[in-house]
Amino acid sequence: MKPMPPVQPISLARHGIDRDHLTRGQDGDLSEIWAAGAVPVFEHRGNLLVASGGLFLGDHALVPTAQTEVYLGLDPQGTRYIGISLDDEGRGVLDAALEASRARDASDLLTAPGDGVDSSEPVWLPLRHLAESLDDVQVSLACEIVGVGNWHRAHRYSPRTGSPTVPVLGGWVRRDPETGSEHFPRTDPAVIVVIVNTDDDGIERVLLGNNAAWEADRYSLLAGFVEPGETLEHAVIREIWEEAHLEVTDPRYLGSQPWPFPCSLMLGFSAEALSRDFAADEAEIASLRWFTRDELRTAIAEETVRSPSTVSIAGQLLYSWLDNE
Repeated sequence: MKPMPPVQPISLARHGIDRDHLTRGQDGDLSEIWAAGAVPVFEHRGNLLVASGGLFLGDHALVPTAQTEVYLGLDPQGTRYIGISLDDEGRGVLDAALEASRARDASDLLTAPGDGVDSSEPVWLPLRHLAESLDDVQVSLACEIVGVGNWHRAHRYSPRTGSPTVPVLGGWVRRDPETGSEHFPRTDPAVIVVIVNTDDDGIERVLLGNNAAWEADRYSLLAGFVEPGETLEHAVIREIWEEAHLEVTDPRYLGSQPWPFPCSLMLGFSAEALSRDFAADEAEIASLRWFTRDELRTAIAEETVRSPSTVSIAGQLLYSWLDNE
């Protein structure tokens, strides 16, 4: 197997924000940051408010009360941003305020010129649809507030006492008011692997799998979560054995990407397969297929196989292998 180059930071892996942790403070009060001219970014259940080609950047007056606020950091120009993770009631309040503003401006919010992220009026879109439309600063903000917002929604109560926890440290920690114990945002590491077998003629083939929950023509790289007490390299070997009953060697780290759906960090690897004999586990993986580069290019072009897009590190790794001749 020809060694693959590191994955470049594109899509959700781009970074443009100084998280400015020293400004977060020790409690949940962000009044000083607001007073310094911070700009709000709005999130609701993984969707982001966008307009005119990027995140909708409103003002403090639009922020509904009793919402989760997270200090996200500052951009190279020194502008500070606060992420607003809205509950359902807060989303309704904000939408009503935007509708009232639209009515005053005599423009139609629902049929505004432009489409998607380019709409001239604010619309809600999921992060996956925005990953390649936002600049480095905005994709950083979006990943932060979606990931931390997901965590806040799922961890409102102390695992020790069951008591409601409160956000502190600029929204980056939740504290149990009874015990004082602090709880931090969760990130689940997962490995995703380009599995390659090289035959006696030097021809490389990549192994792709069809998840049992997907359409039959959709294929991607194999992946799985890292378990407690194991290294990343062992997770690669274990996951491929569990999903494909295939032995692999020489796991090599190629890069990573945040995947806040809800809280994963995808760690990209290549690995060499000792043979092309496999057995799909059938519970998670419905089928497995080996492809040469020419076979995969043809299948994608003829639309008999749907491959992952470059929004995800799966697509980035796969297309890197295709180009690595």
